[in-house]
Amino acid sequence: MDNKTRVERARILGWCIILVFFLLSSRLWYLQVVQGQKYAAMADGNRIRWVRTVAPRGRVFDRNGVALATNRASFTVSLMPGSLDGETREHVLTRLSQLLCLTRDELEDAIAKGIRYPYEPIRVMQDVPAQTVVALEERRFELPGVLVEMEEVREYPQGSLASHVLGYMAPISPGLLSAWSNRDYYGSDYVGFTGLERLYESILRGQDGGSQVEVSALNRPVQILERTPAIPGSDLILTLDRDLQDLAEYVLLDQLAEVRAAGKYPDTYSGVVIILNPKDGAILALASMPGYDPNLLSDAAERSAYYVELSRDKERPLFNRAIQGLYSPGSAFKPLTAIAALEEGKTTVGEVFYADDIGPFGIKRCWTLRNNPPLAVHGNITIVDALEVSCNDFFWEMGLRLGIDALAKHSREAGFGSPTGIVSYPSEEAGVVPDPEWKRQRFARRPRSEQMWYPMETMDMAIGQGFLLATPLQMAAFYMGLANRGPIYVPYIVERVQRPTGEVVEVAEPKIARMISGSPANWEAVIQGMVQVVETGTGSSAFRRFPYPVKIAGKTGSVQLGPGQGDAHSWFCGFAPADDPEIVVVAFAEHGGGGAVTSGPMVRRIMEAYFRRQFEPEGEAAANGERIE
Repeated sequence: MDNKTRVERARILGWCIILVFFLLSSRLWYLQVVQGQKYAAMADGNRIRWVRTVAPRGRVFDRNGVALATNRASFTVSLMPGSLDGETREHVLTRLSQLLCLTRDELEDAIAKGIRYPYEPIRVMQDVPAQTVVALEERRFELPGVLVEMEEVREYPQGSLASHVLGYMAPISPGLLSAWSNRDYYGSDYVGFTGLERLYESILRGQDGGSQVEVSALNRPVQILERTPAIPGSDLILTLDRDLQDLAEYVLLDQLAEVRAAGKYPDTYSGVVIILNPKDGAILALASMPGYDPNLLSDAAERSAYYVELSRDKERPLFNRAIQGLYSPGSAFKPLTAIAALEEGKTTVGEVFYADDIGPFGIKRCWTLRNNPPLAVHGNITIVDALEVSCNDFFWEMGLRLGIDALAKHSREAGFGSPTGIVSYPSEEAGVVPDPEWKRQRFARRPRSEQMWYPMETMDMAIGQGFLLATPLQMAAFYMGLANRGPIYVPYIVERVQRPTGEVVEVAEPKIARMISGSPANWEAVIQGMVQVVETGTGSSAFRRFPYPVKIAGKTGSVQLGPGQGDAHSWFCGFAPADDPEIVVVAFAEHGGGGAVTSGPMVRRIMEAYFRRQFEPEGEAAANGERIE
């Protein structure tokens, strides 16, 4: 081989070596520069874990500082999805399923929710019993990728008290996780689902922190490299009075049970009691019964079975009747017809009307004639007397004199047909104020004769029946307007938002939502009629021998239902003292019959307990065995 050939081969070999080094260098450059962050993260993922610290959730207190929703320490089992593959995955999931008593599908669902974060712990189960934690720690070598952490879980120390107000916590749904993708939620997070828990989710949640932890091959912590503290959520201070809320719920359930036991109205199981301050709209108690225990809905072991039980209950305990239930207000609506007729000049305070208790068209009969046995007709009465004895005949006449347009206008001015404005979740219902246009649209697909508005329907609305629908909260707001002789405030339930340090972030400001117009003389007549309801009229049996020198104004209501729909609904709405009201109380019972039989006694018991605090020494009140001392 000559020198020329050797040189040529050496040159080729040299270029090959240069090419190899170039390729190696390029690959190194690609791995270290272009893909450097990716592989650094993968390397760190093998030895460094970002362990999230969930921020303590903000607490909820009543107006006196009594805790309604708080937190407690518990064990949480988390899983690192990126640590599982092949046989290891199968083995870990099988053992974890046995130890946590979870199905394989439940484990797979938890992993699927956290698949976006393969190297971050995903919560599999919260509030794990101590004995289960011991079993997990004993089998630590068999469970790579499994972590046991300490974190706080939601607790409701008052049990089911104010459940519809507070709401409950549950694992975030896929829909919410997608909708809140910009809020740093994880698939295993618990969030508020209803009530204040949902409404104030962003305020209560706080800001999560975490730690960069170096771990061994078995995921045991070696050292903390970096720590970011969690910022606790803000607390809510409510307008609710825990004692009044407890009393309202107790009285409601007790009275319904008493009426059923007496055999009067065997189907009355559900109802509402609302107590509010008419001077600013602050809600002191809001009870919708039956309720539920949010502790069980927030508990991983109990949630599914308990939710199914609640869903199948025919009384719908998850349904907040106070803001979502739509009912005819019955005779509790008559003060509106009275003030409208006076303001429109359709009657006067002194007009004497002869009530034979037979409607203008000879078809309708007043409740006196439908009584068994029939009672004497009301005869000559004024508007004050008509309120006292709840004379349908008088208010039918007032409805016809006003006409549907004027009656609907005054109803809307008083807040019917519109939300009260309370901030709530789910949102409150608006109710229905019917008029000819509403009926035409509502029955647009029916024959023309069914779309027309008839005088008989105006008569029905004048006594709170027919198509007119309202929520119990709307009735409470209306009676706030009666108590105030005009102003209706927006009802509210959160007094202030404050940080755990006590720093106040937000304070509620009372707002007037609307005004009921009325001259002083007209107001005096309507209020006097409502006082006589309690003293000598349709509600007097419930308030007989009231122990305190307080003048109470109120109105009974019995909502007649159609054939086969069961017993009438029962209302009693009132306020006291009548001349300078401090409290408005509305009681409603589904299928509770007469207002004086079921709802009236509830309002009496609540007002008696409320005023006892003013008129009796604390010791005497406690000796009487009432729930409020």
